[in-house]
Amino acid sequence: MRIDLFLKLMGFAKTRMAAKRLCDAGRVLLQGGPAKPSLELIGGESLHLLFSHKEIRVKVKGLPALKSVPKKDRPLYVYVSDLPIETDKTTGF
Repeated sequence: MRIDLFLKLMGFAKTRMAAKRLCDAGRVLLQGGPAKPSLELIGGESLHLLFSHKEIRVKVKGLPALKSVPKKDRPLYVYVSDLPIETDKTTGF
């Protein structure tokens, strides 16, 4: 399954295009390196998602067989960490 589709199905991005933009901006890392949106996941990978307000580390345990996943059935991923991004108080960055 493509990374951009996985991010959309698991609720990390609202649309597949938004997930693609995250990947293209270098905000999705796979095993520590930048991930292209078309890269295929097979399960067992570690993803690091960098949002403007937090970092999320995800361990992919499995992949859904269908193209839609109810929220209650999303234990296919595990949060390894969900950390707020600290900003410099003087500059705001």
